[in-house]
Amino acid sequence: MKKDVLKGLTKIGLLAVVMIVAASASVKAQSLQYKLTANVPFDFTVSDKKLPAGKYSISRAQTSNGDLVLQIVSADGQKNISRLTIPVITHKPMNQGTLVFNRYGNDYYLSEVWPAGGSTGRELLKSRTERDLARKAQEPQIVRVGF
Repeated sequence: MKKDVLKGLTKIGLLAVVMIVAASASVKAQSLQYKLTANVPFDFTVSDKKLPAGKYSISRAQTSNGDLVLQIVSADGQKNISRLTIPVITHKPMNQGTLVFNRYGNDYYLSEVWPAGGSTGRELLKSRTERDLARKAQEPQIVRVGF
């Protein structure tokens, strides 16, 4: 009786370990572990901070936190913003890296970051200003910038 219970617990433990290893390998393959570089052709806003058009790199703020917090840095290093993100998933992987912006009139807000070849991207949480604009506007125009 004790041997049967012990065998069952051992099988459940091994199954749990295999599932954790498989899940972590899958997540790592679709993450932003490498720095992404994009040339944004218009001024845009992240976290109520206006950024000028130009070249930006996007990467993990801290490697220990995975993709939870992204860091956006201008090519000259003058602008440096870290933002909390949440995962978003698509069934069709992106062929190229993509930044997605919500456009309200002439104002662009960075909304999502998608690595090339991944089906998991990162969505930035909306600032209070963007939420107010979204309430007033019917639908934001979606603008994609590939890199």
